[in-house]
Amino acid sequence: MPPSNKQSNMSTLNIKLSQKANTVGTNETTLALDGNLDNSTVATLQVQLTTALAAKPAQLIFDLANLKYVTSSGIRLFFTAAKQQKLHAGRVSFVNLQPQIKEVFDIMGSLPDMSIFRDQAELDAYLLARQKTYES
Repeated sequence: MPPSNKQSNMSTLNIKLSQKANTVGTNETTLALDGNLDNSTVATLQVQLTTALAAKPAQLIFDLANLKYVTSSGIRLFFTAAKQQKLHAGRVSFVNLQPQIKEVFDIMGSLPDMSIFRDQAELDAYLLARQKTYES
């Protein structure tokens, strides 16, 4: 009997969580997603997100360079993260969107309280410019 191909049909999602002080000295947490974000993997992200949000970062960044697919359950989790960040004046940003993921965001329109950037450098430049507006 040949081996089953069931495992090859299962979605996987790997997440790398990193925390640091960014160039303007505020706490920044990045979640780099690799794989598919769907009904079978959303709980994996929820666990990591709970850890990330507990630190109340000023900036929560989703690096989507290796995200291949996202469903509405993943989008709901992004909205939840934005709501929780807003409770402590934190922000949510997305970087490195692949074309298929960017299309999902385009279809949904502008997500409230979230920003999308081409890459980390563009995000850092934006944050630096925002901080400079408060200097006298």
